[in-house]
Amino acid sequence: MHGKARNRLDTTQNQQTDRTMKDVKFFIGQVAKMTGSSVPTVRYYDEIGLLSPAEITSGGHRMYTAEEIWRLKLILTLRYLNFGIDEIKRMLAGDIPVDMAIEWQIEALDIQMRTLASMKSILEQTKQSKGNSDSLSYMHDLIESISTDALEREKFVLEKMISSVFPEQFPVEWREIFLLGVNVSSLLEGKLSAAQTAALDEVEEMFNDPEIVREMKQDVMSFLEIVHLPKISVEMWSARMLKNLKQLLKAAEQHATPDSPVVQANVQEYVLMFADVDELPVSQSFFRRFAEKMLSSQSENLERFRRICSILYPSLQSYMKTNELFYQALQWKLQQMDKE
Repeated sequence: MHGKARNRLDTTQNQQTDRTMKDVKFFIGQVAKMTGSSVPTVRYYDEIGLLSPAEITSGGHRMYTAEEIWRLKLILTLRYLNFGIDEIKRMLAGDIPVDMAIEWQIEALDIQMRTLASMKSILEQTKQSKGNSDSLSYMHDLIESISTDALEREKFVLEKMISSVFPEQFPVEWREIFLLGVNVSSLLEGKLSAAQTAALDEVEEMFNDPEIVREMKQDVMSFLEIVHLPKISVEMWSARMLKNLKQLLKAAEQHATPDSPVVQANVQEYVLMFADVDELPVSQSFFRRFAEKMLSSQSENLERFRRICSILYPSLQSYMKTNELFYQALQWKLQQMDKE
């Protein structure tokens, strides 16, 4: 009897302690010390909207509770694992699943490991060169040679990639556009960086895997059964695609939702570029077939390929940021059509 009473008392006291701890507020300096961070870092996270204080006093002091401290510890852990600020924001907001973000990060670290290995090899070769006075010149020539070889190899890998997944009768000038949304061969400027070279190695490995090539070819072929080859020139179509991507990127940066008018209008414009009509609206039957195909063809290998390409071709990175919002908008529109 007394034991039960004591247990109830202990539980009540623990609950009161928990509530008390949740109510306690700490100054920014205390929080920085508790988490092993720094005041400028905590202040910066507030400025960019990643970690807002529980309260700002009349004197302008930021105050934090246990909840914000836990969030800060989580942010610091993710930063330690080299997640970017934008990725952390999206993870904490629930915009991307944690397991997906982890998979992306593993791939990024694989690229970094290849990059570091390449840099180490250059330094080791330089160290073993014939004379210290020529070391810098030797290093420069070595890097130039590696970069030139990488650019030539990039052209070869790109040609191999394109020819692997498209039928011979499909116009060559449209292949890059249909696979990646842009003419990627025009995106490379100057020599490849070590990270781009490592990404090129990854792409080449993917296209040496018959199973991956078969899967991507199947996706492309089934997509080509639905869409229509544009009636306008590649240049004009590319300009419209770029405009569409920029509009969607702006909407994403403004935190527009998939069902917002601006995003839905953007999706309609995108679908129009693949339809056999010149102006909106696109027929519901075509929209449904197009949307269902787009949503069903997002295989793990295809997504991995596009992420790696965004390292090889940095200009594609903004395109990758719009992908998730675009597919969510497609899904929302399909659901609305089902209700009608």
